[in-house]
Amino acid sequence: MSDDKVVILEDYKKEKNKIAPSLKAFMPDGYYILLEMGIMIHILFITNKSVHYNEEDVYVMEDQYGNFFADAVEEETCEGWEELDEEVFMTAVEQNIPPSPWDQ
Repeated sequence: MSDDKVVILEDYKKEKNKIAPSLKAFMPDGYYILLEMGIMIHILFITNKSVHYNEEDVYVMEDQYGNFFADAVEEETCEGWEELDEEVFMTAVEQNIPPSPWDQ
């Protein structure tokens, strides 16, 4: 068998990644951070039941402050976001809980 028929797996993976980058998408129950703004999100689910988004697929998510919002399922929606550990998100949630009126 000649050497020109041997494929080195690592080289093949590197070349394949150069040719066809993977589609970036948020995953349900995933955690992400936008470092420039310090915003963290938890993706709750994806739905197409929104009247406001013309029944297109949308991400439904929450941030570390407890705000809920939605955005279209598009590659551009994910630009700039990085994956985040659940523990980091939960720590941010705990640190941003407003004090109870009984604590004052």
